[in-house]
Amino acid sequence: MLRLALWPALALLASPAAARPPEALACALQAAPPGLDARVADVIVSRDTTHGGPALADLRALTDRCAADQFLTANQRDAYFTYVLGRMGRDAIDGRLARLGLPAALIDQALDIGPGNANNPADKVTEGDLRTVADAMAAAGHDPARITKDGWALITAWIVATANMFEGLRNLD
Repeated sequence: MLRLALWPALALLASPAAARPPEALACALQAAPPGLDARVADVIVSRDTTHGGPALADLRALTDRCAADQFLTANQRDAYFTYVLGRMGRDAIDGRLARLGLPAALIDQALDIGPGNANNPADKVTEGDLRTVADAMAAAGHDPARITKDGWALITAWIVATANMFEGLRNLD
C-alpha cells in the first residue's frame, strides 16, 4: 500500500522535466511592456549588445520573473532568456520583413529553420546561408540584387533570432 502512495509523489517530481506548456513559454511575451519587442529586435538587427544593453537588461528582468514563477533552475533561466530573445525578436522582425516584401517563410524554408523544420544549431550566419536565401528569393521572383542593405540585415537578424529561439527551446528542459 505504501508503494502505491509513492507513485503519485514520484510523478510530481518527474513533471518538471516534461515539455513546458505553451502558456509557460509565453509568460514573458505576454507580460512584456509595450515596445520591448521592437527594442529587442533592434539589438538583434544591430548586433550591438553594448548599446542594446538596457533592452537586454529589461528582457532579463522580465524572463527572470517568469522563470521564478515556473521554478526554473539557473540553466533553465538562461535557456528561457535565449528562447524569449529569439521569439520576441522573430515576432518583431517578421513585420519588418513583411513591410519590405521579404517573406520570412521563404527564409525558413530555404534554410530548414523555424517551426516544424530541422533548426540545426548554428554559431553564426554564413555567406553560404545568405547565398541559399538569395537563391530562394530569386526562385520565388524576388530579385536578390534589389534587396537593400537593411533588408539583408533583417534577413540575417531573422536567422539569428530563429537560432536563438530553438537553441533556447532545446536547452530549456
